[in-house]
Amino acid sequence: MNGYFQIINENDKTYLKLYPATDNGKKIELADIIEYFELIGLKDYDLIDVNKNLENLSEEKQIKIKHKAGYPINEFMAVKLSDDKMTAFVKFYPPSNDGKKIDIDEMKSDLSIAKVSYGLNYDILEEHLNNPVFCTDIVIAKGKDVVQGKDAYVEYMFNADRKAKPRRKEDGSVDFHQLDNINHICKGDLLAVLHPAYFGENGRNVLDEVIKPASVSQKFLKYGKKIDISEDKLQIFSQVDGHVSLHGEQVFVSDVYDVPADVDNSTGDIQYEGNVLVHGSVRTGFKIKASGNVEVLGSVEGAEIVAGGDIILHHGIQGMGKGLVVAKGNIVAKFIESSKVFANGYIEAEAIIQSHVSATEEITINGSKGHVIGGHIRSTKMIKAKNIGSGMGIATIVEVGFDPSIQDDINKKKEFVQEKTEEVKKYSQMVEVLSKKLKNGTITEDQKINYKNHLEKIKTLKLEIAKTQEEYETKVASLLNNDSACVKVERTIHSGVQLIISGEHLNLQRDDNYCKYVKKNGMVVSLPL
Repeated sequence: MNGYFQIINENDKTYLKLYPATDNGKKIELADIIEYFELIGLKDYDLIDVNKNLENLSEEKQIKIKHKAGYPINEFMAVKLSDDKMTAFVKFYPPSNDGKKIDIDEMKSDLSIAKVSYGLNYDILEEHLNNPVFCTDIVIAKGKDVVQGKDAYVEYMFNADRKAKPRRKEDGSVDFHQLDNINHICKGDLLAVLHPAYFGENGRNVLDEVIKPASVSQKFLKYGKKIDISEDKLQIFSQVDGHVSLHGEQVFVSDVYDVPADVDNSTGDIQYEGNVLVHGSVRTGFKIKASGNVEVLGSVEGAEIVAGGDIILHHGIQGMGKGLVVAKGNIVAKFIESSKVFANGYIEAEAIIQSHVSATEEITINGSKGHVIGGHIRSTKMIKAKNIGSGMGIATIVEVGFDPSIQDDINKKKEFVQEKTEEVKKYSQMVEVLSKKLKNGTITEDQKINYKNHLEKIKTLKLEIAKTQEEYETKVASLLNNDSACVKVERTIHSGVQLIISGEHLNLQRDDNYCKYVKKNGMVVSLPL
């Protein structure tokens, strides 16, 4: 118990009785006595004597402080508030020996006078009546803490701070092709989540005054076209396959990846689920791969472009022997030079020079001169040009009638069979040598293992050859003659051009004009347009 003190009026004198602290309770401090004397209006006492008696107080002491008896002092309760008014304390002072004890109504009245009305614990008052504790601060009321709110914020489900930084290769050099600067998305992907503002909760101090939380900022999801928002306005989703970007606080999606300038070191290679529009050129060594269409407003150098849809090259391609253009749809180019070009649809160009060009549908060369000079041009249905070949005898092959993709597959299988057949010959020769050693008894243990391994390898190779040969024959049988396949020449086809129509060959020995070539009665023949 804390130490405490009491006024004693007896024998016409006033005494101060000191009760020492017990069980490690708080000792009486001189400041507490001075404060008490001020509260009861007691003056002209010997402060030095009081302080002297407090030192090393271990038992009850009664010291005279005035030579005449004072008036009776009733028990009273002092009320104090913390600086933030969130806690109220009461301190009970005992009555003088001739004073009265406090009652519950007086306590409540004192609290009311002090305006303490919130968070009161009246059990403390009842407890004091039953087990008095004096000269000790006791918490009688606690306020309700304010709960501060939180600002709203948007969580982006993609890299919102995406900067094109080239990767470094193992040797330390920089790879400008892989910049990883596109946020790819699919239809239905979650793009952003709004976490709403939390406004917090009001608090109350012990005076029952409202304490408001600090103000918070609100946000709303900002977005462009091709984006859906949830009913609760807290989530946005993409309507398309493509890419997503953030401009300020606004989310944009597009199924067209717009390259404002060239595809080069600044962009790296582009791989995109959707359409790609390049306003500049595609520089040598760089690649574009798109699931949709690709359109290049500038030129294409020795680059690669692969599209799941159409490809449009406004200024054509000068591939320098490195250019590759592949489309599952159609290809339209101003010109094609020194490149490999494949389309599952049709191909249109103003000129094709020294290139390997294949199309499942028609190939039309329709420029003012409409030249096909050099290379190998293939179409399942028709090739139409103004001029084919040249007077300088540049080797030019023009082929129609068979699906180029099937032909390519046939050629690959043929090459595979030839390659594996050569391997069988090589292993067979080694087996023959080891077989002689086995008969002569001069073979080593390692050679016996090799002998066994070579026999297994030959067996495996022959199975692969047989399987591929069967696939090869099936593919060849699927090459149906296309009776309507033809090559149309609106001006001149030069001597030296090799024509292949549905498998039949013709090497032109002279120039021909305004004609078309078809397969008739097993031969390639010329007919007038």
